Amino acid sequence: MEKIGIFGGTYNPPHVGHLNIAEQFVEAYGLDRLLIIPTYVPPHKVSPNLASCEDRIAMCNATFTDPVYEVSTIEIGRKGKSYTHDTLKELKGIYKDAKFYFLCGDDMLLSLHTWYKPKDILKYCTIVAAVRTDGLSYDVLKDYAVSRYRGPYEGGKIQFLEIDPMELSSTEIRNKIKSGEKIDKLVTKETLAYINSRGLYSD
Repeated sequence: MEKIGIFGGTYNPPHVGHLNIAEQFVEAYGLDRLLIIPTYVPPHKVSPNLASCEDRIAMCNATFTDPVYEVSTIEIGRKGKSYTHDTLKELKGIYKDAKFYFLCGDDMLLSLHTWYKPKDILKYCTIVAAVRTDGLSYDVLKDYAVSRYRGPYEGGKIQFLEIDPMELSSTEIRNKIKSGEKIDKLVTKETLAYINSRGLYSD
């Protein structure tokens, strides 16, 4: 059975912090494939200065170059708000025999009960919460999982991945570009070349 990871985000732009998390996720779970899925419209936040779908796809392809990574247009192609439930349901139809691992931030796990059809999501995949926020302990996440989703948690459908994150955000990169600062250590050289060629985020 193929083990497929799912790593979604706005990727505006993708950076070495994203790549660092992806590498740790692949290694920890022995993934055969990691789907990099740029969102069409982020349901949980408003994204100022959002690059076009085509630009974000191109930057993801320039960032995630290892064969284990596959940039997917499933959410961009569907348009509308990118609900995790809808994406997983569609992926289950494409990869019928695969086992899915959905990576999310620890802060996002704590809002799982507000997601669209969370119980169905837990039927489609194993949720892997990346433990990375200062002051947000494993115990807090475990207590949440046990109190709200005891059955799925005890069945291994909610897991935790301790990672060594890089303190870096796409917002920070966009701000640096706008102010004329160098970002060559923050994105891959291929992504930097693309950003420069398209004049992204400089307005």
